[in-house]
Amino acid sequence: MEKTKQIQKYSQKLCNQKQQSSLSLSKDILEGKQSLAMIEMSLTLAEADNKAKMRSVFKGDTGQIGFSVVKVLVNRFLESFAFSTKLNDSQVEILTVDTLENFAYESLEDIILFFKMARSGKFGSAKKGIDSNLIFGEWFPQFMEQKSILREQNQPKPELRQSATDEDIFSYKKKLLQKKHKEKVQQHIDYITKNMDRQMLEDFIIDWQKDSEKAKWVYMLKEKRKQIK
Repeated sequence: MEKTKQIQKYSQKLCNQKQQSSLSLSKDILEGKQSLAMIEMSLTLAEADNKAKMRSVFKGDTGQIGFSVVKVLVNRFLESFAFSTKLNDSQVEILTVDTLENFAYESLEDIILFFKMARSGKFGSAKKGIDSNLIFGEWFPQFMEQKSILREQNQPKPELRQSATDEDIFSYKKKLLQKKHKEKVQQHIDYITKNMDRQMLEDFIIDWQKDSEKAKWVYMLKEKRKQIK
C-alpha cells in the first residue's frame, strides 16, 4: 500500500512538472523568448507525445494563455503560405478554437509539430487556400494516425507482462486486427489505383467520401495524389 502511494505521488509530481513546463513554454513563446524554429528543428513525434496534454494545462486561469499561444501558432502557420487571400481576424479566431478543441488531448508540442509537418507538405498540398476543413478534415487525421502507430509500437505486448488482464489481451488483439485490416485496405487501394489517372482518382475520392464505411480511408486515396502526375 505504501509503495502504491509513493508511485502515485511520484506520478503526480511528474505530471505537475510536465504541466509547468508546457505553461512556461507558452509564456516564453508569447513573450518572444523562445524560438519556434529552434523547437521545430529538434522536436520529434515521440517527444511531443510525452508532454502535458492541453486540457490539463490550459484551464481556468490559464485558459487565456492557451488561447493566446495557439493563436500565435495559427497565425505563424497561416503566414507560411503564399496565398493572396488571407483569413480575417474572425476566421483566425475560429481556427484557433478548432485547434484547441482538436488538440485537447494532445500537447502544445503536438500542435507545433503538426503545423510544421502540414506546411511542409507531409499530409498533402493546399491548392486553393487554407481552412478548417482542409486542416482538420484531411491533415489532422493523418497526423493522429502517425501518433497511433507510434503509441502502438511503444505499447508493451501483454504476453511480455506478468500481470496482463483479459482486457489487456482483448485490447491488444483488437489493435492487431485493426492493423491487419488497414494493411488490407492499403493493398486494395494500391491495386485499384495503379492504372488511374488524376481525374479517375478524384472521382474515386468523391465516391468514397459519400460512403460512411469508406470515408475514413479517403486519406489513403489522397496520398496517391503525390504519386500521380
